[in-house]
Amino acid sequence: MIKSTGHLFRRFAANADGNLALLGAFVIIAIMSVVGLAVDFEFTIRQKERVQHSVDSAVLAGALSRQRGEADDLVIADVRKYAASLIDTAGGGLSCTPLVVTFDEASEDIHGQTVCTQPTFISQIMGQDDMSFSVSSTSTFSVGKVDVAFVFDVSGSMNSDNRLSLLKSAAEVAFDELLPDDQVRDGTVRLGIVTYNNAVNAGSYFNTVTRSVTIPADTSNSNGLSNYNNYNGARMYDQATGKRFMYYETGTCLEYYPSNCDQNGDYDWDVARWYWENSSATDTCVYERTGAYAASDVPPGVSAWVGAGNPRWNFYDSDRDKYRGENEIENGGANGSTGALDFYYAECRNTGPVPLTENKDALKAHVQSMTANGGTAGHLGVAWGWYLISPNWDSVWPLESKPWKYDEVNATKVVILMTDGDFNANHPTAGKSSFQQAMDLCDAMKAEPYNVEIYTVGFQVPTYVQKTSDGRTILQYCASSASYAFDASNGDELKDVYKKIAQSISDLRIKN
Repeated sequence: MIKSTGHLFRRFAANADGNLALLGAFVIIAIMSVVGLAVDFEFTIRQKERVQHSVDSAVLAGALSRQRGEADDLVIADVRKYAASLIDTAGGGLSCTPLVVTFDEASEDIHGQTVCTQPTFISQIMGQDDMSFSVSSTSTFSVGKVDVAFVFDVSGSMNSDNRLSLLKSAAEVAFDELLPDDQVRDGTVRLGIVTYNNAVNAGSYFNTVTRSVTIPADTSNSNGLSNYNNYNGARMYDQATGKRFMYYETGTCLEYYPSNCDQNGDYDWDVARWYWENSSATDTCVYERTGAYAASDVPPGVSAWVGAGNPRWNFYDSDRDKYRGENEIENGGANGSTGALDFYYAECRNTGPVPLTENKDALKAHVQSMTANGGTAGHLGVAWGWYLISPNWDSVWPLESKPWKYDEVNATKVVILMTDGDFNANHPTAGKSSFQQAMDLCDAMKAEPYNVEIYTVGFQVPTYVQKTSDGRTILQYCASSASYAFDASNGDELKDVYKKIAQSISDLRIKN
């Protein structure tokens, strides 16, 4: 009996060891399965994040392509190709279905979606061969921090064919699009305006951007004779009278018979002062900067002043082919046609610049007050459009109009340049044509670190306008890309152009 009991005990012990071994095996397998599942799951999550980033990038790129005017079928192909190339870099045997791309025409959103399969590594021992997941992303147009400068041509040709009136209506469409009435005004979207003809009216900012020179009382005019060129473009004041003035040349004929005096220099020259109250010139007109800072947004001061729009002494009398201009100015009949005094660069329109603001009513009122006359110094409009949005000029503009910094996160800077003709007027001291100066300015502001986006609007521009060596107009040259250059032949098209531009001035963001 004792032997039988011991035998049974030994058999039980042997069976218990086997059961424990079997149980241990099951526990080990379970632990390995859990660990394997966790490892594979974590890897799959990382793969999903890579795919999400790829799809996000792809739909953003597609939105940018649509913004540039690409056809929808090309956008779809590009988005799929872009996403696939990024997904391929994930490795690990990942496979995804071709990205399904759809458009929301109402909101201009782009939606992309894909389903992916990731093979497992450890979980296969449990029969879990792969893990699947889906990824979707939507890009949307959402206006972020934006500084926009509207640059309007108000030269004389804008009076033809009701162009100025049509421009005013189109500009208001853009204002409504960028500053909708149902949008909270939080200072992130601000618009500015500058107008140009043969000069720009600096308005209340005239004294800040130009330099003044006070000349001591000098009845002999020797000061003027020695400093005439140095004072060119400055606002000159007479210390004795406090009046603004300009120098002009007078001459005494050396011939016995005055009629014999001609352009060969038969005069004894002198310099005199001509005080501003004798003129009809607008005191706050300015022309271009010259020198090293001509094509820059360096703030005014030192050697970077903006030229004051003084009447220009144009002594040669083209009507009589003689230097007889002094008679004209002394007799009060001086004007550009007689060659004695040229007001061309001292006669600008009454509308000065409007610094950045979100006050839509003020913007509309300013546009409605615009009048047109004079030539087309388009480079001045380009320059002042840049000045309005340049943080380097923030000491010039009011506190609420200070532009965003160039490196401000999620900020965009835009200039919208409009004209109906050629850039054909520049100050004689500039040394470069209006066309070339505009090219220089556009090159500078589009480059790093400024990255200003330039849209251009040609309204009934004739075909004979000046072109670059490769056949582009100044509007095509200045635009940030070919899709940023617009043309309009009538009022409806002009409204449509400004609306399209306003809709595209935005930050592209991922919605979900």
